Amino acid sequence: MNKNFSFYYNIFILFISFLLIEGIYSAYYYKLSSIIDYLPFESKSSINIYIWNENGLVEILQSFFLFCSIFFIFRYINFQNFKRRSIFFNFFIYLYFIGLIYYSFEEISWGQHIFFWNSPDFFLELNNQKETNFHNMSNLLNELPRTLLVIWCSFSFLIYNLLDKDKKFSNFQYFIFPNKNLKKISLLLLFFVIPDLIVDKFNLHPGYPIDWIIEIRLYEVIDFITFNYVRLSELQELIIDYYILSHAFYLIKLDKFYDKT
Repeated sequence: MNKNFSFYYNIFILFISFLLIEGIYSAYYYKLSSIIDYLPFESKSSINIYIWNENGLVEILQSFFLFCSIFFIFRYINFQNFKRRSIFFNFFIYLYFIGLIYYSFEEISWGQHIFFWNSPDFFLELNNQKETNFHNMSNLLNELPRTLLVIWCSFSFLIYNLLDKDKKFSNFQYFIFPNKNLKKISLLLLFFVIPDLIVDKFNLHPGYPIDWIIEIRLYEVIDFITFNYVRLSELQELIIDYYILSHAFYLIKLDKFYDKT
């Protein structure tokens, strides 16, 4: 299992490295082109729309991770070992399953990104992006769930260690942290969360000037070290969704193990 995880995790790291390198090329093309006479591809935008926009590569991969997670959790619910657990724990898992479905369909605006229908008047009036979803209607429906997801995916290994090793909590312990490999994904997420969080909380960003010059400015240095030369929120969501997928996969593996024993 560790070998399989290492293989897919390394592929994921390579993919993120590609996103970062491409992001540097697109964001700083105007500076690079002043230094290097010939660059193979011209970048007309600071963000590659085929990668970062809606229905771009990153969003497609996010949806793939989430719908695979739904499939894994559905299988987990139907395992015989699951039915032998407490009613309270099963109710918690059903809520998690429903929440995962909600999150997955919100990300594709309940199919609008695929079938391109016009939003009903209700969403045109209240939705900030005029889309058929709820998370763009208020910070409560957007920032709060996102913050909770970041906390869970980043600190699940710490939460697991803090819980009392009592048998009555064992189901929740192994649900929170079913495999130690998840810690690597947690640390990866923190790597892309902490720098931007520090800059934001301490108000360290100087803002963006109107004029453009070739010389490197402070805001560009800060954007670089906080990874804001790409769409950071989308990158963070990609890692979160990869964590959710891995978590769901390990739930099935662990439940199969207990079912055999």
